[in-house]
Amino acid sequence: MNSNPPIRTAPDSQCLLAELEWLRTSPDLMLAPQEYRCPEAIKAGTGTITKAGNLAALSSYEPRWRLGEHFENIVYFHLKNNEQISDIYRNIQVKEDKRTVGEMDFLFRFDAQWIHLEVALKLYLLDGNGQILESYIGTRRDDCLATKWQHMLEHQLRLCQRPEAAKQLEKLCVSSQPTPVVWVKGWLFYHPAQNNVTAPYPVNPEHLRGWWVTWSELALIASEGERYILVRKPDWLLPAAYLGNPALTLAELREQLRDLHRSSLVLAVVRINGEWVERSRGFVVPDHWPAGRR
Repeated sequence: MNSNPPIRTAPDSQCLLAELEWLRTSPDLMLAPQEYRCPEAIKAGTGTITKAGNLAALSSYEPRWRLGEHFENIVYFHLKNNEQISDIYRNIQVKEDKRTVGEMDFLFRFDAQWIHLEVALKLYLLDGNGQILESYIGTRRDDCLATKWQHMLEHQLRLCQRPEAAKQLEKLCVSSQPTPVVWVKGWLFYHPAQNNVTAPYPVNPEHLRGWWVTWSELALIASEGERYILVRKPDWLLPAAYLGNPALTLAELREQLRDLHRSSLVLAVVRINGEWVERSRGFVVPDHWPAGRR
């Protein structure tokens, strides 16, 4: 049974505008070291996508099931809409002979300098006391915040400085050494028993927080007046009002997820002025989590 039917109540152009607004206004997940900090002028953006000259770009917007690819597409639209940015290149492979050693997410000119931008959208669940980054893991347990952050700092951000990148940069007419910067968005999810946990640096103290419970613990999220919406991955950044998925009672949600074999993202919503508004979000995971892979 597909518990996340592909239903949207808003057109794609309006969905993209909402995702761009989320990108621009939501807090970053990680605080980058000073040398890798993304300039605020890049993150805040300029102009508006609704200008006549930019409306054509909306036609190429298409939701993606791969979350990383979907997020990179949103960042691309954001960069294209910044009047200080030009000459944008995406997914630039760095090769040693015929072996690919890495791929730069974005290269672009920002005012008078070249920028190498690495981006990520990550969602991790706390499994442990939360005092170390290794405690924040993906739902499949094949990824953790510590490993991802270390890889970005020690590998991804250094790609533009590797000797193997010189030929590719020259081919793109990049006339000066790019400045590497990083921009990470996302959520950390805590079990209700972990509500008072403070995540360690360099997690942003103002990061977006959610909850996680096992299927048997669904009663822990019960709140008067709330309903629950199951969300498919391409819609994770959209407001609840843009989703046509049914708003379920807790009993209906429990039944829908009875044979749960993998983690599911759920929005807890309330009805305000005739629209569903998100109050919180979280993952419902199988009862055996985190013992095995989903």
